[in-house]
Amino acid sequence: MPGSLQTRLMVTVAAVLGTFLVVTGGLLERSFGASVLSGAEEQMRLVVYALLAAAEDRDDTLEFPDELGDPRLSMPDSGLYAYVDTADGGVVWRSPSLLVTGLDETTGRRPRPGRGSFEALEGDGGSDGLFRYGYTVVWEDASDAELTFWVLADQAPYRAEISSFRRDLAVGLVGATLLLVVAQMAALRWGLGPVRRMTERIGALQAGQRGDIGEDYPRELSGLAGTLNRFVERERDNGERYRRAMGDLAHSLKTPIAVLNNASAGLPADEKRLFGEQLERMEHTVAHQLSRAAALRPVVPRETVEVGPLIERLRRTLDKAYAGKGVAVGISGTAHVRGDERDLLEMLGNLLENAYKYCRSRVRVAVRDAATVCVEVEDDGPGVPVEARARVLERGARADSVHSGQGIGLAVVVELVEAYGGRLAISDSKLGGARVTLEIPQG
Repeated sequence: MPGSLQTRLMVTVAAVLGTFLVVTGGLLERSFGASVLSGAEEQMRLVVYALLAAAEDRDDTLEFPDELGDPRLSMPDSGLYAYVDTADGGVVWRSPSLLVTGLDETTGRRPRPGRGSFEALEGDGGSDGLFRYGYTVVWEDASDAELTFWVLADQAPYRAEISSFRRDLAVGLVGATLLLVVAQMAALRWGLGPVRRMTERIGALQAGQRGDIGEDYPRELSGLAGTLNRFVERERDNGERYRRAMGDLAHSLKTPIAVLNNASAGLPADEKRLFGEQLERMEHTVAHQLSRAAALRPVVPRETVEVGPLIERLRRTLDKAYAGKGVAVGISGTAHVRGDERDLLEMLGNLLENAYKYCRSRVRVAVRDAATVCVEVEDDGPGVPVEARARVLERGARADSVHSGQGIGLAVVVELVEAYGGRLAISDSKLGGARVTLEIPQG
């Protein structure tokens, strides 16, 4: 799943929290609705008991006092109604509240004597309907007749109570959800603070602004931080040690090669030429392999290097080395590259030296800073033949496989460029010679 760790945690927590609150809200609503219905049944049962207590049998006729237990039974169309019927469906009494309503007194399923029944009746014409409660007794004073006391109540007040609870519950759950999400975001931000701090320090380490990522982390991250710090330090030490070893090897080989070169001066012409060719091959091979070893880029670049000043330094050095040639050099632009200064000197030095070596009188260097740092080195020399370009830029090309006049340093530069994730290309220059384009990613 893409995205940040905090976003993933927030989405997961919000999904779990939302599901939990929805399920909890549903259970609470159902429980409250059942409680309201149970309360309605209990209220209607109490009305029945009050009617049973108030009923009197006079001359085989049930009579009730004018003041009934619940005042609503005496008020027309009050929402609470009662009547008493016999087993054959004849109505023997109606409450005053029922007289003018026109409600259908059709008897429902009669409960057995001593038992009660409760049901909800559907309304007509968009009305909320009624609750009906019935209770059957054997009235001994009326020739042991079975009488059923029925109580009807409008569902509207109870439904309104449930709707109000549902509305208040929804508002409460939404508010609680928002508060919990905000609290969870704050908790996650605080909890992930060490991870964010480690990420920032790793970025600063890559930018060359720090030497390590520190050790002030919680127990869960302290092991990782220590391992990263030790890895960076070990990689740095190994790189320095390897470079020093390669430098010592190069220095130690220079003297024997120079001695052999001087000793070949007294040899016959054919042997001297053969001897010189092999010595030159040795020099090129050693230089190439040392450059490949130097191309082992550090895992974490230690510094940000500005390209423009490096090119100026190289120009001053090459102007002295090729003073007799009178090369006119034009330099434009600059950029910053995260990497090792020695690697950049190696790459740019080879490109500029080739341009000085093979140009007639002009060299032009342009630096552009865009998605990648681009350095173009052009000269007005003979250029590089099209058929040789792919060979000198081939990864792992041997230095001694490149013939004189084709830019021996390019095979060395390729290794370093690829170690930095960049690319090298050769094309024709408008000056008439070769244009070598070096591209290095910003990071």
